[in-house]
Amino acid sequence: LHANVQFLYQGLKEMGFQVLPTESAVIPLMVGDARQALALSAKLAERGVLVPAIRPPTVPEGTSRLRITVMATHTPEDLQWALDAFRQAGERLGFF
Repeated sequence: LHANVQFLYQGLKEMGFQVLPTESAVIPLMVGDARQALALSAKLAERGVLVPAIRPPTVPEGTSRLRITVMATHTPEDLQWALDAFRQAGERLGFF
């Protein structure tokens, strides 16, 4: 599980996403704006990657994020596929 979390975390960070440090199977990807968080979540869902957007009132205004949950059963191919989906969605929405 730890190796899977590290692989996905590093891939997202190298892409330019702002990911917060984690010691669990949950990777918080900071977005800031609630609408952008929802848009990124929706684009990922279109590609088969289900990542919920967490936004106010659950978190303070301006700190919306995606909550990425990694499992030990994810294969390297699954994780690469997810990274590809994040790259495509991020490019499409102008994250980088």
